[in-house]
Amino acid sequence: MKHNRFATKVAALAAASFLLVGCSSSNGGGASAGSSAAGSSGSSSASAETAWERIERTGEIRVGLEGVFPPYSFHDDSGKLVGIEVEIAELIAKDLGVKPVFVETKWDSLIAGVDVDKFDIVINNLHPTAERLKKYDFSTQYARAVTRAAVAKDSDIQTPADLNGKRSAQTPTSNYATQAKDLGAEIVPTGGFAESIELVTSGRADATLNDVISFTLYFEQHPDAGVRLLDEEIPTEDGCCSILFEKGDDELKSRLDASIAKLIDAGTIDEISNRYVGIDISPKG
Repeated sequence: MKHNRFATKVAALAAASFLLVGCSSSNGGGASAGSSAAGSSGSSSASAETAWERIERTGEIRVGLEGVFPPYSFHDDSGKLVGIEVEIAELIAKDLGVKPVFVETKWDSLIAGVDVDKFDIVINNLHPTAERLKKYDFSTQYARAVTRAAVAKDSDIQTPADLNGKRSAQTPTSNYATQAKDLGAEIVPTGGFAESIELVTSGRADATLNDVISFTLYFEQHPDAGVRLLDEEIPTEDGCCSILFEKGDDELKSRLDASIAKLIDAGTIDEISNRYVGIDISPKG
């Protein structure tokens, strides 16, 4: 009986050992696979492409813009995407020897699209602010912008200084919202230029800031608009406008800067902007 009990114990221990070995082997395999995956991930991360390398490999450059921001990017009566910045991006792509692929995105998620690899560059009237420069790189300036404020025609606001304590309709994360805040205005959030104008004409906002060219085009299309522009320009410390892209991609910056220089020197940006709004917005203008 003792022998039988001893044999039974040995058999049980052997079975347990077999199970433990099997589990150990299984876990070991998992750990090995995990290590392999981690190694693969690390290797992949180490060899991650820059935006320029991807552009060169695929033969296309993905361009982020709003597509609802005339005269810079908008759809004409036929539905075609057109505009000053659309044409500039097309010419830059041509100079780089690649195809432009436009990705229309709402303003509030536009810049973040670079972070998630939605596009390679953003061309959308962007200022290289100190805050943005912490995370992104910018090309050389391809155009200049002049900011003005629009108010209701019967408004008592006469100068930008009068905006202190007033309500300014702006897309919250835009350059113009920052300028309005600097003037002491309270921001009334909007989804875009047209909505901002509507809020001013309806009395739900006292003013809206934007580029003088956008206002010029708007007044051409809406001669009876119930707003007027203040005479005084609103200064900005950050130059406009430049192309935004991922930080540290020196090759892409070098190529973008070279392409932009060619367009400026040839007077091409002057010609494009004059065709749309009769104003030279090139940095030389």
